Amino acid sequence: MEDTRWTLRVTAVRPSGSTVHVRKHSFTAGAPISFDTEYGAITAMEYLLGALGADLVGGIQAVARRRRVEIDDVEVVVHGVLHNPMVYLRVVGEVGDAGIRAIEARVYISSLEDEARVRAVWTEVLEISPTVNTLTRAVTLDLAYQQVL
Repeated sequence: MEDTRWTLRVTAVRPSGSTVHVRKHSFTAGAPISFDTEYGAITAMEYLLGALGADLVGGIQAVARRRRVEIDDVEVVVHGVLHNPMVYLRVVGEVGDAGIRAIEARVYISSLEDEARVRAVWTEVLEISPTVNTLTRAVTLDLAYQQVL
């Protein structure tokens, strides 16, 4: 099979940030990261963490539909931790890198289905998720689900 490729075009937005163009859609990203809770844009880091959450939610919905498992709702809370954020801020004397050290995702699946059927959905999602399988090779991933009624 020929390699499947996704292509995005990213252009600069002044004074900082970028616009990502994909297919017939686009979205704007702010700075790479921001430590200001009032920062007025979504950062590249937040998009990365959000991509994991979106992959998990969409994957659960698709697998549950295919397996005919009734899912009422899905919510994912994602936390990301950097190796050393001071390196990004260029603090003198800081060493290491500002890359992501760990990502934690807590997935809440609302369903009245048997727990074994919901667990089977979760297991399949982890096996097929492009984002999970990519990030597993790069960072410490702590992923867990909980079935809620």
